[in-house]
Amino acid sequence: MRVPIEDEGEMGVMMTPLIDCVFLLLIFFLVTTMMKKWEKQIPIELPDITSSLSVESKQDASVIALDDRGRAYELVSHNTYSGETAYRPIDDVLAYLSQLRAARGNEIPLEISGPWNVPVERVIEVFDLCQLQGFAHTRVRLGNAPYEDPVPQ
Repeated sequence: MRVPIEDEGEMGVMMTPLIDCVFLLLIFFLVTTMMKKWEKQIPIELPDITSSLSVESKQDASVIALDDRGRAYELVSHNTYSGETAYRPIDDVLAYLSQLRAARGNEIPLEISGPWNVPVERVIEVFDLCQLQGFAHTRVRLGNAPYEDPVPQ
Protein backbone atom coordinates (compact mmCIF):
# COMPACT_ATOMS: atom_id res chain seq x y z
CA MET A 1 0.00 0.00 0.00
CA ARG A 2 1.30 3.34 -0.95
CA VAL A 3 1.27 6.22 1.44
CA PRO A 4 0.84 9.57 -0.25
CA ILE A 5 3.59 12.06 0.61
CA GLU A 6 2.19 15.48 1.04
CA ASP A 7 4.20 18.59 0.42
CA GLU A 8 4.45 20.43 3.71
CA GLY A 9 4.87 23.69 1.91
CA GLU A 10 7.55 25.43 0.03
CA MET A 11 10.75 26.49 1.71
CA GLY A 12 11.40 30.20 1.36
CA VAL A 13 12.44 33.38 3.02
CA MET A 14 9.97 34.93 5.36
CA MET A 15 9.31 38.45 4.15
CA THR A 16 8.10 40.06 7.40
CA PRO A 17 11.44 39.97 9.29
CA LEU A 18 13.28 40.97 6.11
CA ILE A 19 11.08 44.04 5.65
CA ASP A 20 11.60 44.96 9.34
CA CYS A 21 15.40 44.80 8.91
CA VAL A 22 15.27 46.91 5.75
CA PHE A 23 13.19 49.58 7.52
CA LEU A 24 15.56 49.63 10.50
CA LEU A 25 18.55 50.08 8.19
CA LEU A 26 16.73 52.83 6.32
CA ILE A 27 16.00 54.69 9.57
CA PHE A 28 19.60 54.23 10.76
CA PHE A 29 21.08 55.70 7.57
CA LEU A 30 18.61 58.60 7.56
CA VAL A 31 19.50 59.51 11.13
CA THR A 32 23.26 59.29 10.56
CA THR A 33 23.13 61.48 7.45
CA MET A 34 21.19 64.08 9.43
CA MET A 35 23.93 64.01 12.10
CA LYS A 36 26.59 64.66 9.46
CA LYS A 37 24.79 67.86 8.45
CA TRP A 38 24.78 69.03 12.08
CA GLU A 39 28.47 68.24 12.49
CA LYS A 40 29.32 70.47 9.54
CA GLN A 41 27.55 73.36 11.26
CA ILE A 42 29.65 73.19 14.45
CA PRO A 43 32.12 76.12 14.39
CA ILE A 44 35.65 74.79 14.84
CA GLU A 45 38.83 76.82 14.49
CA LEU A 46 41.67 74.57 13.37
CA PRO A 47 45.30 75.52 14.09
CA ASP A 48 47.59 76.72 11.34
CA ILE A 49 49.54 74.10 9.45
CA THR A 50 53.14 73.87 10.64
CA SER A 51 55.93 71.47 9.94
CA SER A 52 56.63 69.05 12.75
CA LEU A 53 60.08 68.00 11.59
CA SER A 54 62.97 70.41 11.73
CA VAL A 55 66.58 69.74 10.93
CA GLU A 56 67.99 71.08 14.19
CA SER A 57 66.40 70.63 17.58
CA LYS A 58 64.82 73.88 18.80
CA GLN A 59 64.66 72.59 22.32
CA ASP A 60 65.21 75.15 25.07
CA ALA A 61 65.66 72.47 27.70
CA SER A 62 69.12 71.44 28.74
CA VAL A 63 69.40 67.67 28.80
CA ILE A 64 71.60 65.79 31.21
CA ALA A 65 71.86 62.20 29.99
CA LEU A 66 72.89 59.43 32.36
CA ASP A 67 74.24 56.11 31.11
CA ASP A 68 73.69 52.75 32.78
CA ARG A 69 76.74 53.28 35.00
CA GLY A 70 75.53 56.67 36.25
CA ARG A 71 77.98 58.81 34.25
CA ALA A 72 76.57 62.19 33.21
CA TYR A 73 76.67 63.69 29.72
CA GLU A 74 75.50 67.00 28.31
CA LEU A 75 73.42 66.82 25.15
CA VAL A 76 75.29 69.17 22.81
CA SER A 77 73.24 68.80 19.63
CA HIS A 78 70.68 66.60 17.96
CA ASN A 79 69.79 66.61 14.27
CA THR A 80 66.19 65.39 13.96
CA TYR A 81 66.48 64.69 10.25
CA SER A 82 69.60 62.51 10.31
CA GLY A 83 69.34 61.33 13.92
CA GLU A 84 72.92 62.39 14.72
CA THR A 85 73.44 63.26 18.37
CA ALA A 86 76.48 64.73 20.09
CA TYR A 87 77.19 64.37 23.81
CA ARG A 88 79.88 65.90 26.01
CA PRO A 89 80.85 64.17 29.28
CA ILE A 90 80.23 66.09 32.49
CA ASP A 91 82.96 65.52 35.04
CA ASP A 92 81.42 67.54 37.89
CA VAL A 93 77.62 67.90 37.75
CA LEU A 94 77.56 70.61 40.43
CA ALA A 95 80.10 72.75 38.54
CA TYR A 96 78.18 72.19 35.28
CA LEU A 97 74.90 73.30 36.88
CA SER A 98 76.57 76.38 38.37
CA GLN A 99 77.92 77.37 34.95
CA LEU A 100 74.54 76.70 33.35
CA ARG A 101 72.75 78.85 35.95
CA ALA A 102 75.26 81.68 35.44
CA ALA A 103 74.93 81.52 31.65
CA ARG A 104 71.19 80.92 31.15
CA GLY A 105 69.54 81.49 34.53
CA ASN A 106 67.63 79.02 36.62
CA GLU A 107 64.24 79.38 34.87
CA ILE A 108 65.23 77.16 31.94
CA PRO A 109 63.78 73.66 31.82
CA LEU A 110 66.15 70.84 32.66
CA GLU A 111 65.69 67.21 31.71
CA ILE A 112 67.46 64.32 33.37
CA SER A 113 67.23 61.36 31.04
CA GLY A 114 68.57 57.87 31.10
CA PRO A 115 67.94 54.21 30.34
CA TRP A 116 65.73 52.05 32.51
CA ASN A 117 68.73 50.41 34.20
CA VAL A 118 70.42 53.63 35.39
CA PRO A 119 71.10 53.58 39.16
CA VAL A 120 68.15 55.31 40.84
CA GLU A 121 70.43 56.77 43.52
CA ARG A 122 72.39 58.61 40.82
CA VAL A 123 69.19 60.01 39.28
CA ILE A 124 68.03 61.28 42.68
CA GLU A 125 71.47 62.75 43.36
CA VAL A 126 71.49 64.69 40.06
CA PHE A 127 67.87 65.79 40.62
CA ASP A 128 68.73 67.06 44.12
CA LEU A 129 71.71 68.99 42.73
CA CYS A 130 69.40 70.65 40.20
CA GLN A 131 66.97 71.61 42.96
CA LEU A 132 69.78 72.95 45.17
CA GLN A 133 71.01 75.13 42.31
CA GLY A 134 67.51 76.63 42.03
CA PHE A 135 66.27 74.98 38.84
CA ALA A 136 62.51 74.78 39.35
CA HIS A 137 61.58 73.21 36.01
CA THR A 138 63.38 69.88 36.25
CA ARG A 139 61.98 66.76 34.62
CA VAL A 140 63.15 63.16 34.96
CA ARG A 141 62.60 60.75 32.06
CA LEU A 142 63.74 57.17 32.39
CA GLY A 143 63.30 54.37 29.91
CA ASN A 144 65.75 55.28 27.20
CA ALA A 145 68.46 57.83 26.55
CA PRO A 146 67.30 61.10 24.99
CA TYR A 147 68.12 59.98 21.45
CA GLU A 148 70.62 57.10 21.74
CA ASP A 149 73.20 55.77 24.17
CA PRO A 150 75.61 58.54 25.22
CA VAL A 151 78.97 58.27 23.50
CA PRO A 152 81.59 60.83 24.57
CA GLN A 153 83.16 62.85 21.78
